[in-house]
Amino acid sequence: MVASNEDADKIVGIMCQWLPATYAYDMMEEIWMEVGRYTDNDSLHETIQILMQKIYEADNIIYPEGLE
Repeated sequence: MVASNEDADKIVGIMCQWLPATYAYDMMEEIWMEVGRYTDNDSLHETIQILMQKIYEADNIIYPEGLE
C-alpha cells in the first residue's frame, strides 16, 4: 500500500525536524538510487517518490535531476 498523503506529510515533517531539508532529500535520493529504482514493490517505489517530492516542495529546493 502506498503511503497516504497524510502519512507522507507526517514522515516528511519528522524528517525535516531532525535534518535540514537538503540532507533529507539527499538521503531519500540515495534510498531511491539503491532501492526504489530496482524494487518490484510498486508501493515502495511510489512512496519513495512521494516522500522525495514532498521534501522538495517543503523547502522549494531546485535539484537538477528531479524524480526519474
